[in-house]
Amino acid sequence: MPLSRVAEWYVLAELAALITESDLTYAQIAEPLGVSTRTVQNYVSGDTRPKAGMAARLAQICGAAEKRIDFLTHVISQLDSGVIVSDLNKRNIFIVERGEATAGEIWKFEPMYVPGPFQTLRYHLEMLPEQGQNPMQNWQRKLQRYTTLKNRRNAPAIRTIMHANALRVMQGWDGAEEQFEHLLEIGRWPNSEIRIVDGLIYGFEHAHDHYRPAGFLAAPPPFVYVEAIDQSRHIEEPEKIDLYYDRVRSIWQPGRDFGGRFNDWIR
Repeated sequence: MPLSRVAEWYVLAELAALITESDLTYAQIAEPLGVSTRTVQNYVSGDTRPKAGMAARLAQICGAAEKRIDFLTHVISQLDSGVIVSDLNKRNIFIVERGEATAGEIWKFEPMYVPGPFQTLRYHLEMLPEQGQNPMQNWQRKLQRYTTLKNRRNAPAIRTIMHANALRVMQGWDGAEEQFEHLLEIGRWPNSEIRIVDGLIYGFEHAHDHYRPAGFLAAPPPFVYVEAIDQSRHIEEPEKIDLYYDRVRSIWQPGRDFGGRFNDWIR
């Protein structure tokens, strides 16, 4: 993949988020880094990009987790090398998290499951086929994404499309009502809507998200995040984004508004 506007945006957005979350001033960060306050300001404004090692030190000062630091330095190293590569070992879910925190328009399409940040703990632990080595750590990440979306000061437009099969597979599971009520609550957020589609959805076999600025100044450039069995990647070529965007809106139109009772959806 050629040099990426989304990756460049992510570095700036992540540095700004780290500093905000730390409650440290630029001066308090600059001193242990051994640089001037202006240098830290330049990192956040994009006037200069820190080298990977400097970014790692800044993130450590701000209290970032190791995996978060690793991904940030991974992206910076690739930007500096002139090539962006997506792979499973360096998952760009971190870019998704920044998109959820800043985009003005968010679309989520999920053909099989409840979208990750909208899952209950029991759904996460009991309804997913693979949990990985750290299921509670993965859950905490989903919970943080949910909290970020719920608490955004300026509510983005969130459009969630789920396939009816994601509800049908919960039939007979004693956590279904809790998960259903949780989705109802998310559908009541300001500017949030959920619709259910059924039948065959040609050309959309994999879950994907759309992130668009919609006038939000800190938002990313438009991109689509696709997660398949063998890879996760973000798409930012305009013609491909338009293809996905037109298709997801065409699926949205005939979808049924989510609501009512759980049993109404599984008959």
